Amino acid sequence: MKKLSLLAAGLVLGLFVSAQNEYNLVPNPSFEDLGKKGKVTDNGQVHLAEPWTSVTMNPVDLYSEGAKTDDFATPFNKRGEEKARTGTNYAGLNFYGYKGKEPRNYLGIELIKPMEEGKQYCVKFHVSMSDMSKYAVNNIGVFIDFEPMNEAIEGNMYEDPHVLSVTKMIYKKQYSWMPVCATYTAEGGESFLIIGNFAKDVDTKFETVRLSRDFTGRQTYDGYYYVDDVSVIPTDKIGDKDCACERIAGGQMKTEYKTFETKAIDQKTAQKVTYVNSDGSKAGEKPKVAVKKDDTKTVEQGGVVYKKANAVVEEVEVPKAPKAYSPNDVVIYYESKEFQVPEEEKEAVTKLIKYLKDNKTVIIQIQGHADPSESSVASIGKRRSALFRVALTKQGIPAARLKTVSFDTSKPAEEDDAAKNQRVTIKVL
Repeated sequence: MKKLSLLAAGLVLGLFVSAQNEYNLVPNPSFEDLGKKGKVTDNGQVHLAEPWTSVTMNPVDLYSEGAKTDDFATPFNKRGEEKARTGTNYAGLNFYGYKGKEPRNYLGIELIKPMEEGKQYCVKFHVSMSDMSKYAVNNIGVFIDFEPMNEAIEGNMYEDPHVLSVTKMIYKKQYSWMPVCATYTAEGGESFLIIGNFAKDVDTKFETVRLSRDFTGRQTYDGYYYVDDVSVIPTDKIGDKDCACERIAGGQMKTEYKTFETKAIDQKTAQKVTYVNSDGSKAGEKPKVAVKKDDTKTVEQGGVVYKKANAVVEEVEVPKAPKAYSPNDVVIYYESKEFQVPEEEKEAVTKLIKYLKDNKTVIIQIQGHADPSESSVASIGKRRSALFRVALTKQGIPAARLKTVSFDTSKPAEEDDAAKNQRVTIKVL
């Protein structure tokens, strides 16, 4: 009977692995394919496992059995010991730095094809805490996006992750791979995943972990983990139970059902924007006119009030209502070759943030521009739009409402005026 049970379990596992291979939207999910020249020689080389990338300026490490340095080999390396969950390779990234002493890393990937609207997916990856790290942390998760973030971003990313522990659990197991997963209902078109810690340090819980007697040396003041086996699979191919990653009392699994569904009809409504004049009338309507009542008859023609008294017609000017605020009018100017949001534009940025918070259904496109004189700085238009997006998300604007595009030098404001071309513009979608 025991043999039959083991055989049945093996068949179930085999079917799940088969589903992973056949339906997984994540390319190179366990970092095994390193290409023809794939030999790890130093830190920060996750890009060798194409198409994986480091999302920020702090590169993600890659560990490989065939590494040319013992520091980044498997199963033994400078961070400790861990066998790969699948194959012989895995990534390594930091999710927390004590008092900011160590920078965080963010691991990005483009899916094989975009997610389908209304379809549920199991988004999962596995982590194992490195032996040399001092802190075990929570808030390890995944942010799902429609377009990639570029490497111009420095420091921590603050987003609302779509995959996160239900119980805010701290991942403190070593020598063991722990799954992190959630079901996600697609809006349609999502194509990119970012693995990382998207919470502020003050919101990240941690526990101090003692160094095992099997290792010598000084612990690092960080929360560094190995990452392996990343998958995005439609739940109708594997079942909801396979997307349950946390145990509760009695040994049962607690399933995390996080859906971020937006119905198509609501999307259309959300993109409708109505501007209102200061007098309460909608844009395009005739402005309201206040005329003091007296014994003189008044006649309104074409929005202008005429007074008739003793056969004399007196024209009364109607003041124009101030122009309604529109994000479409926002232009943020930059110094030459700069892409950080300028301090001098703080007032304009603050107004835009207020508008977006007051109009919670508005979606905008952040457009990055550049002047030909800035050609020595790679992708500067893209960097401007990406960092502007980050600045808005840090102030509480959901990333899903902020799209980015780079026009670089293709849409100059003035052919011979560099200062006017070095800019970010906004478009309401």
